[in-house]
Amino acid sequence: MADTTDIREDDPFIRAGEYALGALEGDELGEARRLLLADQGFAEAVEWWEYRLGSMSEAAGRFMPSPSVWPGVLARIDAEDASRDSVPVSFEPRRQSPWNIAALVAGAGMAVAGLVFFIATPRTVTLPQQPPAATTPGPQLIAQLDDEDSARKLAGVIDVESNRLALSITGLEADTGKTPELWVIPAGGAPVSLGAIPQSGSFDRELSRAEADLLVAGSTLAVTFEDDTGQRHESPTMPILLAGPLDQV
Repeated sequence: MADTTDIREDDPFIRAGEYALGALEGDELGEARRLLLADQGFAEAVEWWEYRLGSMSEAAGRFMPSPSVWPGVLARIDAEDASRDSVPVSFEPRRQSPWNIAALVAGAGMAVAGLVFFIATPRTVTLPQQPPAATTPGPQLIAQLDDEDSARKLAGVIDVESNRLALSITGLEADTGKTPELWVIPAGGAPVSLGAIPQSGSFDRELSRAEADLLVAGSTLAVTFEDDTGQRHESPTMPILLAGPLDQV
């Protein structure tokens, strides 16, 4: 049972609820997206909120408001605007949350759900074969991701001088309408999509200048399943299938 006695507005659990509701913007939204891939506890909290709010939405059903509701809302807004114009108001500014998450926590009577979030510990896997070079190879970055339970594996090599990304992929078979998507999470930054990748086999492509600037030692690579829209997504969808750091060799 979650303890809601001393929950503050800036509590990470509350922030996870605000993210699940789509109530974050700007820097707060970027930080929440970074925590999704970097902080297991925060990711579990987001999954709990999504599950809980989804269940509440399904239980609520659909209701058709009467025709008088919308005119009443407009009248109330006009009345409050008129009141503010006629009476000067002094107040102490504070951040307003679109949803009173703490009240929702108390009202829901939470029982923390055991939704599974797993970020795999990197292990050694076979790296993709590189073409023979006539000269001494320049610096490279590698990432070795492995989920032993699901047999999912990804090995990545980034040639810093030629700005090329090479991947060797195993076991990322997705459901119909879904595709694996690769993400880079800069240290202290928000996740950025590197686009869809194959479900298995080898993959090689040139990196843009912006992508190469993000793919540095200390950044994290991660893989999720996303809707196969042909476009890069703005933020990752839970759960994280694979994740691990980039190391320079």
